[in-house]
Amino acid sequence: MAHSLPARGETSLKAWQDVLFRYSMGQAYARMMGLRPQTLSAFADSPVGLASFMIDHNPAGLALIARAFDGGREGLTRQDVVENISLYWLTGTAISSARLYWESKYSVIAAKGVTLPAAVSVFPEEVYQAPRSWAQRVYPNLIHYNRAEAGGHFAAWEQPRLFSAEVRAGFRPLR
Repeated sequence: MAHSLPARGETSLKAWQDVLFRYSMGQAYARMMGLRPQTLSAFADSPVGLASFMIDHNPAGLALIARAFDGGREGLTRQDVVENISLYWLTGTAISSARLYWESKYSVIAAKGVTLPAAVSVFPEEVYQAPRSWAQRVYPNLIHYNRAEAGGHFAAWEQPRLFSAEVRAGFRPLR
């Protein structure tokens, strides 16, 4: 499945629309986990309950997983999905993994003035795709910016080779 990148002027508009969608429709799970992570104990009661949350809480992830179960050849396989859910279920880490949201004091898209060297990889199916101009405002020491050809919110999981190449490219200027 080919992805076309937006024209230069459309990039900021699309990013703004992604931010609006995320805050109006896509933040409920993060708020729930951030306010009361222990109320998610149902995750520990049923592997089906855990699977339904993991599959449904992210619209891009849902599309990705649906493709895997529809026999799609891009990204994840059915086995990948079952293994990921099993990892959380068998280790009993679904609830503790939600603590990240509770412990985070700020939104990930509210960062600014981060002076450490930074690398940004934008994946075409990510929930929020930062335009280079926005990334440069947040990270004045931006040493790598790239719009990847594939991948989304779970890029390390669904596109491990591409993700690894992006990590290497991001660190290369620091050698």
